[in-house]
Amino acid sequence: MIDQSDIEARKAALAQLLGEKLRVGGRTFEQKLKRAGRLLPRWARRDATRLIDAGRLAANPKLARQIDVHALNAAQTRLTRYLQSVDLTERRKTARINFAAGIVFKLLLIVAVFVLVARWQGLV
Repeated sequence: MIDQSDIEARKAALAQLLGEKLRVGGRTFEQKLKRAGRLLPRWARRDATRLIDAGRLAANPKLARQIDVHALNAAQTRLTRYLQSVDLTERRKTARINFAAGIVFKLLLIVAVFVLVARWQGLV
């Protein structure tokens, strides 16, 4: 059986990883998870929710027996492994490249529309 202090320690470790790797703020794991939002994949949010639910169940001794320890360990392992693999500099670089690519695409679209209008008007 797992107790509430063990789950809280797990959540605190994951909250620290969320803060370091995804740069999300908040005091608790729940707040950081909410602020991380779509920065995390769906399966990671589901695993984090499993940890939060286990913390609520562990608060009641009778309900604590319902916690699936193996699923909880697997969820924590997957989430920890994912957060440790996040490279902050790579995320920044990818965001900058995507931003620049969006601007270039929009400029090309504007030039194409300009050429089409000029051709339609008989200027080119």
